[in-house]
Amino acid sequence: MSLTSNPNNIRYNGTGRVYAAEVGGDALMDFGELENFNFNSAVSHEQMRSNRTADRSVILERESERTANLTWGARELTDKIVAMALMGSAISESAQSAGHRLADEPTLEADSYIDLGHVDVSITRVTGTITGTIAFDDTLTGADSAATAKVAWTASGLVELVNVDGDIQVGEKLELDTDNYITASGVSVARDVVVTNDAATPATRYVQGTDYDLDADYGLIRKLSSGTMGEDAAVSYNYPPVDMHTFNAMEASSVERKIMFVTDGADGGPRFRVTFWRVNVSLSGDWSLIGDGASTLPFQATVMRDLTRPVGQQFARVEKLSA
Repeated sequence: MSLTSNPNNIRYNGTGRVYAAEVGGDALMDFGELENFNFNSAVSHEQMRSNRTADRSVILERESERTANLTWGARELTDKIVAMALMGSAISESAQSAGHRLADEPTLEADSYIDLGHVDVSITRVTGTITGTIAFDDTLTGADSAATAKVAWTASGLVELVNVDGDIQVGEKLELDTDNYITASGVSVARDVVVTNDAATPATRYVQGTDYDLDADYGLIRKLSSGTMGEDAAVSYNYPPVDMHTFNAMEASSVERKIMFVTDGADGGPRFRVTFWRVNVSLSGDWSLIGDGASTLPFQATVMRDLTRPVGQQFARVEKLSA
């Protein structure tokens, strides 16, 4: 037995890990990096006081209520952790497949953003010398790379492309045919879309920042009333493959989990494993969506009785591990 004066009994700046599982389950999800992990309990009592003496001293006391809670801050915002905090419905998986739009005609509203329906939008710009004629909707093919692409806009020494398939090489000819091509001196991907005045025969290419604003990350476009865009506009762009996990927040009636805490084996002080068999989990406090430092999810969990376990073992098990 270690003495109470032994420094090895002291946990100082303790570290550890937290896992969650379905109540009664064995498959544990790792919460990853945490801001903190705390346990607290409170016991309230009812008291009976004497009516025989003037000091009304307590002659009987009994426990009336006992509560226990866990709190922690999750630094890692996985889909399962966020869904747990926000009492989300079942998580569904979907995907944005790679694709393009050529001269779509969304209904734009001056000075308000409109969702194009795709994220991470872009276009490919090729600069160089144009020989012959290249026009909107032409399909160009790389003479060396065999890459193909659709023309969304062309100007002197420039073509803007969508539906690019392959890697266009600097120095090669992008050909409509042997007499009509651009010799590529530069190839770049731009966080932009091609916005023109007409879907069939575009004559004007509008300018980002002057005629429209674009949030390329989330595919939001805004026509600027200070610009030159008219009522009609055609938009062209590429979009890459993106995996998406979706849930509806606040849809679950409750979220109950088994929570296990373990101290790090190399941490100073005694090693503990604490298993809470059944806790009701919810968000407690603010999830800082804009702010300084790490964005953490503040969790609170009420420790509840697990009636499926033997009497006397229904709240939590604490294990102190010794070498």
